[in-house]
Amino acid sequence: MKHKLLFLLVALLATSTIKADPTGFIVPLMEDLKTQPENGDPNRSPVLVPEFYQDGYTLTAGSYTVGSTVELLDENDNVVFTSYVYIEGDTIVLPATLSGTYTIRVTRDGTTFVGEIEL
Repeated sequence: MKHKLLFLLVALLATSTIKADPTGFIVPLMEDLKTQPENGDPNRSPVLVPEFYQDGYTLTAGSYTVGSTVELLDENDNVVFTSYVYIEGDTIVLPATLSGTYTIRVTRDGTTFVGEIEL
């Protein structure tokens, strides 16, 4: 009986889809309240914050990122890099010429999220 259970467990694991954890660390983002209307709808659904994982100069799109525009802004709020996320798991390679702290701005479905990224 133990062998049958072990066989079933191994067969189940072999046929299951296992999603690997992304490498790097998550880039913390929050909704940019400056871009929202002053009299926002109090009954609106909670916003699903997009996730990006950073590993050096590579960003990997995680959950809630499909259809997002990603921008990096310098200290003067000039856009120095722009990309678009087509599918979850997309990788965005940032230019190696950038260094320092940048604002990352992610826009999806009319909602903007911001955070900081160190390169």
